[in-house]
Amino acid sequence: MFEKIVLATDLSPAWNEIVACAGELKALGCKQVILTHVISVKFMAGMEGILQSTARPKLEAQQQELEAQGLHVTVEIPMGLPADSLNDIACRYGADLIVVGSHGQSLWREGVLGCFTCAVLHNARYPVLLIKVKLQKPGLPGSCQISSARLLGHVLLPTDFSAISRRALEYVERLGAKGLSQVTVLNTLDVPGGEDVYPPGYQEIAEGAARDLLAQWKQRLLEAGVPSVNDRFDPGHPLTAILRVLESQDISLIVMGTQGKGFIKEIFLGSVAHNVSRLATCPVLLIPPVSR
Repeated sequence: MFEKIVLATDLSPAWNEIVACAGELKALGCKQVILTHVISVKFMAGMEGILQSTARPKLEAQQQELEAQGLHVTVEIPMGLPADSLNDIACRYGADLIVVGSHGQSLWREGVLGCFTCAVLHNARYPVLLIKVKLQKPGLPGSCQISSARLLGHVLLPTDFSAISRRALEYVERLGAKGLSQVTVLNTLDVPGGEDVYPPGYQEIAEGAARDLLAQWKQRLLEAGVPSVNDRFDPGHPLTAILRVLESQDISLIVMGTQGKGFIKEIFLGSVAHNVSRLATCPVLLIPPVSR
């Protein structure tokens, strides 16, 4: 499924944690890793050689760690903008997935995505797996969230039934063959302006149509080999509904498209996908449009 994976390391202690358990990605089909450290030289012209030579020993250590876990590893140190560089590397190798990480401190404690992660998520032309690592103290071991058993425990699939949501569904169906245990399919009906803006009975008709589609998606996932599938309809705002599920269920992975067909044209990444990436404590697999 994900045979070739780009690991976008920033060489931090958090990424050492991700590398240490990256062998778990073999359960998703991973055979080759392109270990990539992007050097952005926008404000450091003339320092390219120094930055590369500083990064190389750390990359070699991470490469050895990955190879010890049975993965074929290629190292890349591109220079340029992070998102463009990672897209170029993924394209050149025919990669199936880009993995980016985050680690507490200002990146998540203050409730915002780091510039690097935001840029990658906003511009990625390939599926992106966002992994969060908790470090107890700087430099001390933390915890990684890419245990295959953990990732494939309980997937949340938010959907608005758009084309990009259907593409996310296809990825979850493929996870069914990898041992996925449970899926919750979530749809919301957010009606801006209130019911008075629409004809009488609109909300009931829309809810009925949504429940019918939820039942169809549930059947598809059961046929794909997922043993337990829950369909859930929530009349509220998508982000609020997703957070409610995260609070009440033990969700191990969120799979969703980066853009939807919502009433308000999404400006940045897709407002819902961006905020889920920012607020969720579990890994998030974001599926971009085919046309991106």
